[in-house]
Amino acid sequence: MRRLLVLALLLPPCGALAQDYRMPCGDSDCGYFYPTSYYDHGGVQDWNCGSNSYSGHKGSDYGVGGFPGMYAGRDLVAAADGTVLATNDGEFDECQTGDCSGGGGYGNYVKLEHGDGKTTIYAHMRIWTVAVSAGQTVYCGQYLGQVGSSGYSTGPHIHFEVRESNGSQSDPFDGPCSSPPDYWTDPGAYGAIPGTACDGGQGAVDDDGDGYTEADGDCHDGDPNTHPGAAEIADHIDNDCDGTVDEGTDYYDDDGDGYTEADGDCNDGDGNTHPGATELADHIDNDCDGTIDENTDYYDDDGDGYTEADGDCNDTDPQIHPNAPEPVDHIDNDCDGEVDEGSDYHDGDGDGYSEADGDCDDGHADTHPGATELEDHIDNDCDGHVDEDTDVSDDDQDGFTELDGDCDDDNHNVHPGAPEIGDHVDNDCDGEVDEDLDVTDDDGDGYSEADGDCDDADAAIHPGATEEPDHIDNDCDGHVDEGTQYHDDDGDGYTETDGDCDDDNPHVYPGHTEFADGLDNDCDGLVDEDLDDTDDDGDGYSEADGDCDDRDPEVHPGAEEVEDGIDNDCDGRVDSLGGGDDDTTGDDDSADDDDT
Repeated sequence: MRRLLVLALLLPPCGALAQDYRMPCGDSDCGYFYPTSYYDHGGVQDWNCGSNSYSGHKGSDYGVGGFPGMYAGRDLVAAADGTVLATNDGEFDECQTGDCSGGGGYGNYVKLEHGDGKTTIYAHMRIWTVAVSAGQTVYCGQYLGQVGSSGYSTGPHIHFEVRESNGSQSDPFDGPCSSPPDYWTDPGAYGAIPGTACDGGQGAVDDDGDGYTEADGDCHDGDPNTHPGAAEIADHIDNDCDGTVDEGTDYYDDDGDGYTEADGDCNDGDGNTHPGATELADHIDNDCDGTIDENTDYYDDDGDGYTEADGDCNDTDPQIHPNAPEPVDHIDNDCDGEVDEGSDYHDGDGDGYSEADGDCDDGHADTHPGATELEDHIDNDCDGHVDEDTDVSDDDQDGFTELDGDCDDDNHNVHPGAPEIGDHVDNDCDGEVDEDLDVTDDDGDGYSEADGDCDDADAAIHPGATEEPDHIDNDCDGHVDEGTQYHDDDGDGYTETDGDCDDDNPHVYPGHTEFADGLDNDCDGLVDEDLDDTDDDGDGYSEADGDCDDRDPEVHPGAEEVEDGIDNDCDGRVDSLGGGDDDTTGDDDSADDDDT
């Protein structure tokens, strides 16, 4: 017996056996959890050799859908039986920067010690939701608090961390890139959450004494007011564990319009009725402001007994409605479409003007102040003048209208038959300006008589015009045809047309005496002809050179004598070859004609 006792003392207690963990989510909320970052085994590598981690991360993180999920209240439970070693609460729980203070970086947290010496940490919890205290015994699945974003967090999640009895951190997953063992009762698939079954018989305890355990469906076994069948109260908690919070209370949005009775929803069974809803003409207070159908055609806004649907044309003024008296106020008081009817302030013809506004004929819409004056013998614009500024009105009182041909009915000096007065205006309305006056350019060449135009009826004649050979002074300089072939430029009585071959030299013209001056004085095409010094026939000899016939180029000294009855070589002998009379005896040139 003594040996058995010693042996029993040497053996570890049953509680020292290794424990596996369940996913630490409340059973009714587990569907909202999903893994966001696994334990980092170095090089940002998770247990399955994936990269769903970040450098130096030593836990398993699970998100709940951001801040909307956090505000909905996502419960956390113990992953296994154990004892509370430490807790922290009261830290800011909406951290997004990853460096908010409190709890040594864990923020609001619960730390449990288990029977095998390992500890688990539940970090970054929601403020004032930690439901256990140091030294308290907890069971697998027992409510610990809710997910938050306190401490070193960038958004709502649970950081679940496992530490060995020596304080070293461990990955609860066993995989190709993680060392065994696996600490989960069911690790689940990669990318999913682990199973929610507790290890062995753990968790089958009614912690809050309300007659229900987690196995019975108690969704918060630390609160005796929360269990299946409990009365749902307005406390933002799922009291009856049916997955819905505050249903049947003033804090539950029964019709899903975003408002509860506590928010002022006056009919939480109708999604179209809530504060801020559009008021409809349906005899219902849609916007829950205590007034029905306001600002619709069926509401009498001004309390005069008429709505827009009844024909009230201004439902903000109780003096305006059907059958109201019509005073002179420029308003349609009786809503009949007429303003101030029956008075001088009523626009009877609908042209925008009444008699009080100066409408001189309120029965015709074409007649009112500012209307266009027409040729109708009516004062259309009500200015006291009839047909002014039209073709039938003599606006300048000169006895002529536009219809009569007055080309400027604002100037009494301008009308048909008016004298032309040299004012650059068409005074007589004949289409010509200052005609028959020295200042008038009658031929349109840019020059008038006053400008020196010597023929203002011919556009080709004016100062600066080109002089043409037409026996006319085209440029009005007092000279006719100067610079042309018809003008006797040198005053010798001959022009180029007359045959003057040099009309700049008065000593050169047809019939002039030829001088020995190297010029063709008589314009016959020959220079110094009929003078002894002149080679008239171009044979190289003049009379002074002995040319006996200076009009025949075949006759000159040294020419060949031919039998032509001419002294070709000008030696005084004619035909001195052949049968001529060489000895000047008078006989023929025969064999015996050699007498001396």
